[in-house]
Amino acid sequence: MIAVVRCIILHSIKYGDSGLILKALTPDGVQSFFVASYLKNNRNKYPFLSYPLPIVECQYFTVSGSKLPKVKSLSLAVVPETQGYDFRRQAIATFMAECALKFVREETRSDDMYSFLESCILFVQRTPAVSSVYPIQFGFALASQLGFDISGSVNEHDNVVFSLDKGLVSDAPAGILSQTDSMWLQKLINSGLNEPFAEKIPMASQKNIFQAMLQYFRFHFPETGQMRSPEILHMIME
Repeated sequence: MIAVVRCIILHSIKYGDSGLILKALTPDGVQSFFVASYLKNNRNKYPFLSYPLPIVECQYFTVSGSKLPKVKSLSLAVVPETQGYDFRRQAIATFMAECALKFVREETRSDDMYSFLESCILFVQRTPAVSSVYPIQFGFALASQLGFDISGSVNEHDNVVFSLDKGLVSDAPAGILSQTDSMWLQKLINSGLNEPFAEKIPMASQKNIFQAMLQYFRFHFPETGQMRSPEILHMIME
């Protein structure tokens, strides 16, 4: 029987001459699929799989004796609306894709996670201009989805600092961010995630906060190793 699911492709890897194994986030969690051949008349049937985090409609069926469901067809469920090449948008989408692949696990079975990630993808694709602080907002929002909310019990009037183990706290003598940078971080996470951020954060503070976020992920997910995409993002913070 053919089943259909809307999903976000986290990763694809070649299998044999023309096969693929897809790792996807569905509303029921992370699932893998097998594509027998991505070629038709020696042309790639699914060029959109090279996009960061494509949202697709997947028709699949189970095969007796096979561990993975087999894909019958794939089609884009959401076509990006932006025209031309946008370096900032592409860099941010690539960072989001690497975060999702590294940190969203098989045991993360949550419809909330799927809704969260799809809404972020759509915002980056459709908003007229993506702020350079969006990777920071996305990263800490993803951490919150995974159970590591940094906001704690502080309010916007507290003098806060940011620490790796507790997040934003008002009772710590020092943290990995200065009080000024911690204040900017607090404003960022208190603002709407998929809404334009109006305030102008100094570039030095943006870079400090971004580096602190990467340290935060390494502290809580030490097994995930070094990320590659942040090197590109530093270019949009110049």
